[in-house]
Amino acid sequence: MTAAHEGPAPPFGVARPFESRVVRQEWATRAVAPMVDARGATELRTWTPIGPDAYQDSPKAYFVYRMRDAAGDHTSIVADVRLDAFAAGGVRGHESVDPHRVDGLVSYYADYPARAEPVALLHDHPAELADEVARVCGGEPMLRFSGDDGVDHTVWRVPEDAAAAIAKTLDHGVHYIADGHHRVAARLRAWELAGRPEDAGVLCVVFPMDGLTLSAFHRRVAGPVDASKLLEAAAAHYDVRPVSAGEATGIGLYVDGAWYDLHLIGERPEAARGLDVSLIQDHLLGPVLGVSGQGHPRFEAVPDHLPLGRATGRCDEDGGALFALAAPTLAALTRIADLGEVMPPKTTYFAPKPYAGIFLT
Repeated sequence: MTAAHEGPAPPFGVARPFESRVVRQEWATRAVAPMVDARGATELRTWTPIGPDAYQDSPKAYFVYRMRDAAGDHTSIVADVRLDAFAAGGVRGHESVDPHRVDGLVSYYADYPARAEPVALLHDHPAELADEVARVCGGEPMLRFSGDDGVDHTVWRVPEDAAAAIAKTLDHGVHYIADGHHRVAARLRAWELAGRPEDAGVLCVVFPMDGLTLSAFHRRVAGPVDASKLLEAAAAHYDVRPVSAGEATGIGLYVDGAWYDLHLIGERPEAARGLDVSLIQDHLLGPVLGVSGQGHPRFEAVPDHLPLGRATGRCDEDGGALFALAAPTLAALTRIADLGEVMPPKTTYFAPKPYAGIFLT
């Protein structure tokens, strides 16, 4: 655990316009790619631009970047965000990182310094900023394309007469990392090694607090699992009730071909310790099933967008167990970040993910 943050950090000139190369319309579907949960430099190298003419130079500016999917519009401001703002607590994270993945990214960024893969941030945009962004979106975009995943992407360059208002707004309040904790950790490590150069930054897309969809990772434990022992242990901490598929209102537990609804008995601990994902690890996965967490050979994190039937089918095959979890609230996430705590790995994720390779700096 790190030290708690004492309220909003003072203004830094946190989010700045930046000079960039923007992918050309005719190259967009070939030179960019959806962000993935990159586990090292090998995956990142697939995002390297594929032709010298794929990008056009752009003067220093902010950009508005809108993704549109079945859930609606997700509109962000693209900016260079100072690394000293991350270090000082003006930009806060909520997720622990794997040091080995950070090592791989540090090496990758040393070899490929152009910042093709952005970090997604959340910020409490006031109404006047939303109005300014809407005005920009009323103009002619410089880029529009559809990705293979069905997400439509549109980019506008912010005109100079709107830049000052955007800068003033983004310099106040706290930003929270939505996606990119490992990329930030790698940038910060390289920044420290370079002697903390004052002007260093990282490419970010800044969304309003409700601008992305917050989803959960479920936990599956490969079998065999002793269902009777697991249910008996669960009853010591939870009110356990048999339910039909899809009817759980607390933690859903699937084991031995049946669903159960688990509701915590007693007072919930504060902050990260009180998350459902932390409690099932402390109460059941560790002491009862012998699963220490991510990296254990029987542990599987199942993203919420995958059908639960796949995971329950695998439980039927090997006698395993599935814990279906709801995503933490956004208020819980920001509270944990403000306290300087972190969630366990694979607790939550945001969607859709910004594409990599639209901007190079």
